[in-house]
Formats: sequence, structure tokens, C-alpha cells
Amino acid sequence: MKKIASLLIFLLSCIAFVDIIWFFFPDVIPRNYAIVLTIPVITICYFLYVEVKNMLYLLALAAFMIADYYFFVDKALANGIISSGIALSIYGIIVLIQSHYISTRRLLLSTVPFLAFYMLPFIFFVEKIKDEIFGEIIFYTFAIGYFAFMSSMAYISKRTPITKKLMLAGLSTGLMGLLFGTFIFLDKKPIYTVIANILFIFSHYKMWEYVITKDAQETSSEI
Repeated sequence: MKKIASLLIFLLSCIAFVDIIWFFFPDVIPRNYAIVLTIPVITICYFLYVEVKNMLYLLALAAFMIADYYFFVDKALANGIISSGIALSIYGIIVLIQSHYISTRRLLLSTVPFLAFYMLPFIFFVEKIKDEIFGEIIFYTFAIGYFAFMSSMAYISKRTPITKKLMLAGLSTGLMGLLFGTFIFLDKKPIYTVIANILFIFSHYKMWEYVITKDAQETSSEI
């Protein structure tokens, strides 16, 4: 099965490489076709890797694919933001269900400081957000924050190689959202989207690793 993981790393690296080439030669490389391949490639490799499927994870991947359709095909920004927010919320639910070891007391004490710190960059964007997508942006921002927060709390509560993968997925997703926000609302430099897309690829790969490893661990403990 390691061959499938190696194949996934190779394919995702190719997708990231296309985006980097686009940065230097924007008139030569059609990056949109490469960007939308990330989630389908991860989905295919997930089906090849495991026999028992995590339906919540598949639902999240489906929501991400719908978001890509809205972003890059239908050009419906609001619908894409909502679909991405739903997908990230499902990621957060997966973490919540599988991380029963997180201390409730620690969770309550950490929520307010984390959200205050996370929402600080949002202050710089709020005046730039158009009224017609304001609600969608708020939902998407909180979905990212929730996933990043839960993944960090999972690692703080139980520091293992598995939860480290999850934390990396969550934190890179949070940084990705910050860079996309900077590009959309503050500065249209293409470098922000390139780095954000690389973080997008990295975060989904780490989530793929986490789901597979965690589900395999739980399955073996039940046998």
C-alpha cells in the first residue's frame, strides 16, 4: 500500500509544480485545470488505499469538489465559499468524533483565546468584504478556525505521530485561508495564490494520512 501513498505524493507534487510554473509563465500554463485535480486525485487514492470507507470524509471531499466547480467552472464565488465552508466543517466534525480524549476543560479554556487570535487578521479584511458575500465569508472563516482549533487541540491533548499529521493539516488550512483572504481583499499579487494552493495541497494530503491512519488504528483495536 505504500506504493499508493508514493503515487499520491508524486501526483500532488506535479500539481503543485504546475502552479509554480504558472507563476513564472502565466500565459503558457492553464493552472485552473491543475488546481481542480487535487481533490479527485486524493479521492481516487483513498478508494485504492482502504476497504472500509469513512463516509464523513468522503462527504467532505465531495463538498470540496463541488466548491471547485463553483469557483473555477460556474464562477459562483458565494456558492464556492459555502461549499468549502461545509467541507471544512465536516473536517472539524471528523476531528471532534475521533478525538474523544480532548479535555473538555482545556477545550473551554482555549476556545476564546484561540478565536480572538485567529479572528485578528479578519479585522483587516472586514471593510473590504462585499455585503452580498459577507455572511458566506463569516461562515467560511469560522469553519477554517474551527478545524484549525480542533486539530491543534487534538495534538496538544495527545501528542502522537497521528495527531501531528492532523495538526499540520489544520494549521496549514488556517494559513491558506489567511493568504487567500489577503489576495482577494488586500493585495492581488499572484504569489499569495501560489503559496495558498501549495498549502491547500499539503493540508489535504495530511488529512488523507490522518484519516487513513486513524481509521486503520481504530479498526485493528476492534478486532
